[in-house]
Amino acid sequence: MPGSANGRGMTDRKRTTVSKEMVRLRLYVLCLAGDMAGLFCAFLAANWFVLGALWGEPGKPHGLVMFAMIAPLYALLGIKGGAYGIATIERVRRGISRALWALVQAALLMLLIVYLGKIAEQLSRLTFVTGLVLGGGALAAVRLAVARIAVRTLGEVPHLTAVILDGVSIDAGPHVDMIEAQAAGLHPERHDADMAARLAAAAGTAERVIVACPLERMDDWSAALKSLSARGEIVVPELLRFAPARVDQFGGQPTIIVAGGPLMFRDRLIKRLFDLLLASIATVLLSPILIAAALAIKLTSPGPILFRQPRIGKDARPFSIYKFRSMRAEMSDHKAATLTKRDDDRVTPVGAFLRRSSIDELPQLFNVLLGDMSIVGPRPHAAAAKAGDSLYWEVDARYWARHCIKPGMTGLAQVRGHRGATDHHQDLIDRLQSDLEYVSDWSIWRDLRIIVATLGVLFHHKAY
Repeated sequence: MPGSANGRGMTDRKRTTVSKEMVRLRLYVLCLAGDMAGLFCAFLAANWFVLGALWGEPGKPHGLVMFAMIAPLYALLGIKGGAYGIATIERVRRGISRALWALVQAALLMLLIVYLGKIAEQLSRLTFVTGLVLGGGALAAVRLAVARIAVRTLGEVPHLTAVILDGVSIDAGPHVDMIEAQAAGLHPERHDADMAARLAAAAGTAERVIVACPLERMDDWSAALKSLSARGEIVVPELLRFAPARVDQFGGQPTIIVAGGPLMFRDRLIKRLFDLLLASIATVLLSPILIAAALAIKLTSPGPILFRQPRIGKDARPFSIYKFRSMRAEMSDHKAATLTKRDDDRVTPVGAFLRRSSIDELPQLFNVLLGDMSIVGPRPHAAAAKAGDSLYWEVDARYWARHCIKPGMTGLAQVRGHRGATDHHQDLIDRLQSDLEYVSDWSIWRDLRIIVATLGVLFHHKAY
């Protein structure tokens, strides 16, 4: 049956992309582990060459001390400086140069620490220089080896690419997921949550999504692609005559990049590790408040302690958000068709306090740990939520661009005071402006500033 064949194709495509994403992650970890092993061996070898003893002199393990000081500095600087990731796989020379630059920076920082700690006389300068030279060679060797493994594992095209064919055929070559728009039920002219979810499912974990479509459908596809965390592109053969102006190309055809996918692989990894660390610590520290809130809800009103509601997440994929139940169980609005108003008779007395203090949002720490949310990001909305009488995506065509990253427990819009009911279109537009600013200018330091600023708006006149 055609339907069954298409279903099997979609399943195979998902398995393939997930497998490739896992391979990339393993290569990333393998490269980092290889660097650590290479530096360790380099400084042990330096001990042997300079001191004649593998473990250094008695009471003065020169190479081991140097490795213990320089390794964590190098790892942090290497991750931040792009010494890992797709650059290591695609452009080996670029990966090597970034790794060596990170090693130089780590060495300079180590020298500063040694100087300030007044321990320079305890370390051998020749051992240090020899270890650095051997370490640099080890870093280069690791990248050459990982690149060879990557080509063998991923093929000649390391990018995870999906090509959507909408009435136009192109020669994509091997190692690419080909998706027929009609067969996958993709209709970009339908600017709704269902279309966004179908597009996310079809794209899978692709880093680059390319659409080949007629000229008259480019506007619709441009709007649809903006909901993805991947880079979105549209094949534009007409730009061949303006070849110097093309932004990128695929399969010999020029493309226009219409969606950037704001976070690189290493940025997503850093942000995820930051989320896991902070959410774990917060869950432990706030456990007395979580337990007290759960008991208060259970003892004062019948019904479940937690309230679950479908929300739109990263790549417009739906997920269930967790909150402490603040409304009477029989009056809970699981579709968010009616936003909460001031003095809402659906809210219980305990729920009113939880909402004013933002304690009702704390169970979202579990959403962060599960990977559905981030600590900082655009707040997740329900598909049925409205600004005035219009659905959110009907108010502003840029709405889907905020879904290219994970939603957050707090965000730039919230610390600027844009929260509460969206009675008018402008209420949504104000939030959207801040969300898009955050998406286009993310940094871990900005996340930290937003978290600190959130502490000042936990009790807010618009929280009801």
